[in-house]
Order: sequence, then C-alpha cells, then structure tokens
Amino acid sequence: MKGIIKVKIVLAVFVFLASADGLILKSVHAQHTDVFNLYQDKGPNNPNNLNKKDVAKDDEPGMPEVELIEVENNIKYKISVEKSKYEAKDLTMADIELWEIVDKTPFEWHQVDFILEADIEEIHTRTFGKQGCIRKREGNVFWLNDGRKCVYWTPWSTWDCRTEEEKGDDIYP
Repeated sequence: MKGIIKVKIVLAVFVFLASADGLILKSVHAQHTDVFNLYQDKGPNNPNNLNKKDVAKDDEPGMPEVELIEVENNIKYKISVEKSKYEAKDLTMADIELWEIVDKTPFEWHQVDFILEADIEEIHTRTFGKQGCIRKREGNVFWLNDGRKCVYWTPWSTWDCRTEEEKGDDIYP
C-alpha cells in the first residue's frame, strides 16, 4: 500500500514539473502575423522613405481612373411628439426614437392599447459628387401607452438616381 502511494506522489510531482516546464520555460510563438501592418516603414506612403525609386503602382494598363468622393447620407421622417415638450425645446432622443418591428411582432395588435396610430413615410437620400439618389418607404407608427413608438415599415422602393430633367413630372418611386 505504501508503494502505491509513493508511485502516485512521484507521478504527481512528475506531472507538475512537466506542466510547469511546458508553461514557464518554453516560449510561445504567434500563429498569425499582422499582415496589415507589415511593412509600414517601407513603401511610398511613408514620409521617412528614403528610397526614391519606390513609387506607387497606381497606373497599371487597363485600370480605370478613380476619384475619391464624399457621400452624404440623409434619412427623413415625421413623428408625433408631445406639443409641450416640442415648444419648450425639451425633446430627447427617446422622444423621437422609433422601435422598428421586424419579422414577428411581440404584440397581438388587437390586444394592445395605443394612443395614436399614423401612416408615415421615410425618405432616404444619398448625395455624392454631382449626383443624388432617393428611395422611400411607408410605415405605420403606433404610440404605445408607455411612451414607446413602434413602427412597421414596408420594404424600401428601388433607388431613383435620375436627374431632375429626367424625372420631369414623373412620380417615382
């Protein structure tokens, strides 16, 4: 019996030393190299680059000429708020926030009390360079008794990127 206990103690000490050796004495190597930051000190974009022959390869045959443009993204919709808060300029983000209902609604609408139901329209415009695009969607907003405003949106229309001359009197989307 004493022999078995001695063997267990020796095995426990051996396992401890083996794991301590593996954890402490051996260095760990990284599996991945940061490929995005590899040669930051080299290349044409580094102001400290002394190699004048190192130029960017922007002009390859067959490559289109590119331009960097700014895109302005606007979303506009109307929502009902308390008149007293609006006149006192005391509105918060919670007052204008819409809780979008997606997929399955958490409510059975015939069992929910709400203060107001209204049809609204959301207009999404993107202006970029010398061009602008617009799309719209309609929705039903429900102002619940607890102050939250839920909205169920219909799908977006397609983007209309025609110029004002091309649109004329057409109603689109």
